[in-house]
Amino acid sequence: MNMKKIWRNLAAGFAACVLLASCGEQNADIQVDINALAEALDTGITYQDPLEKLDSDMIGMLYSVDGLVEESVVYMGSGATAEEIAVFACNDANTAKNEVQPIVEEHVQSQIDAFSSYIPEEVAKLEDAVIRQAGKYVVLSVSNDPDGANKIMDEYLK
Repeated sequence: MNMKKIWRNLAAGFAACVLLASCGEQNADIQVDINALAEALDTGITYQDPLEKLDSDMIGMLYSVDGLVEESVVYMGSGATAEEIAVFACNDANTAKNEVQPIVEEHVQSQIDAFSSYIPEEVAKLEDAVIRQAGKYVVLSVSNDPDGANKIMDEYLK
């Protein structure tokens, strides 16, 4: 092969690598107003129990995310239902995916364990919980409307 073909093939290979690498970082640079997303989930879905916004101390007691998140918003009901909204703006996408999302998944599992013994009819909501990670954001919705939650999340996590 002549040098032109070699350089052309190398350039094409490099371009393909760049394109493939960028696919893995989809949504990495998105910016989300987490308060607006949480409010959209709160008002866009019908809940059995009115949800209240928690203060940072309560969030810290429910989720061990100190030092992992820049900001968080959590809405919960009275405890009569498992309904919940949680939105976390993490320090970076890696922290969101590898540290905060597993914490949220563990929280949902502990809720399943708790509700199965005292309000078992709520377990179905928890089993259908929507947990999404996009860029540095992790979002949880526990409701009777996971499809509605996914649609709202789709609007914000693009």
